[in-house]
Amino acid sequence: MRILLARDPNYVHPQTHGAGKNPTKVPSGASNFQHDMLAKGLAENGHEVFFYVQNEEEMAHLSGVTFVDSLIEDVDIVHLKAIGDPNIIRHYQSKNIPILSTNHGNRPDVKPLCKWVYVSKTQALAHHSDTYVWNAMDPKDFIFSEKKQDYFLFMANARYHRGKGLDIALRLSKDLGFKLVVAGSSPYQKDIEYVEAQCREYNADYLGDVRGMEKAELITGAKALISPSRFAETFGMTIVEALFSGTPVICSGNGAYSEIMSETVGFVCNSEADYHHAVTVIDSIDPKVCRAYAMDHFHYRTMAKNYVAIYEEMISTQQPLELSI
Repeated sequence: MRILLARDPNYVHPQTHGAGKNPTKVPSGASNFQHDMLAKGLAENGHEVFFYVQNEEEMAHLSGVTFVDSLIEDVDIVHLKAIGDPNIIRHYQSKNIPILSTNHGNRPDVKPLCKWVYVSKTQALAHHSDTYVWNAMDPKDFIFSEKKQDYFLFMANARYHRGKGLDIALRLSKDLGFKLVVAGSSPYQKDIEYVEAQCREYNADYLGDVRGMEKAELITGAKALISPSRFAETFGMTIVEALFSGTPVICSGNGAYSEIMSETVGFVCNSEADYHHAVTVIDSIDPKVCRAYAMDHFHYRTMAKNYVAIYEEMISTQQPLELSI
């Protein structure tokens, strides 16, 4: 199959070194990176992949992919990231070439200009759809270890510290007496300063933005990832990163968290008592089971295979374009 991918023109591939306690424009787990994972998976699964990008130098990390700087039409299907460029959508619709877009956010009031695929069943249902594919990662980007150090990890965009439940994680660390390490940055210095002050008040270690090997080592060393989010999460990339590292997860049941989690890899909590119980028995979770669960459900080649099934259905049901004479 010949597939054209396109993503946001202002996207910059996440750098391998973190910015620490300095502002960052793009979070390390930015949704645009999923398009890169998809391109990689499609190419490795034997498909011919074209990537429409503005700056080919930023894509040096991808192999087996052909980069193009203009729209091409000799393809079977086109895949964008929502909301999608209206001009690109109209162009391919006028050529009767199937086109779709992956929606990573909550956009119930936005009318899609083409078919949308969602990143979880929970998110799809919220948008009155049943078409979804779970996000995925490359296991090689993480370090698996059964040996854990004596700290719990909270990792989220500092811009949304309250929605992500930082205050809950901090309170748990104080009440239960465990060491909490906090990672995550924001485009705004005021958010970073606020999070740093909160961590200082609760004797938690705030690292700011971490990426690459530093991030991989931080995740794999944690006894557990704590993500008590208040948001209606559309997916949960930090959960996947933790599981690939063999690190159990303690999270809320909000949004898609309860969908992508399993009782074999951690605890979904709906009350303070649930969180207290999870922290005290976290050693009962086997890191090898966490890694195996991630490999089975969140491998980028699996994600690519699931998208191809959607591509094939769209191509087979595409109606010929009726041209007026």
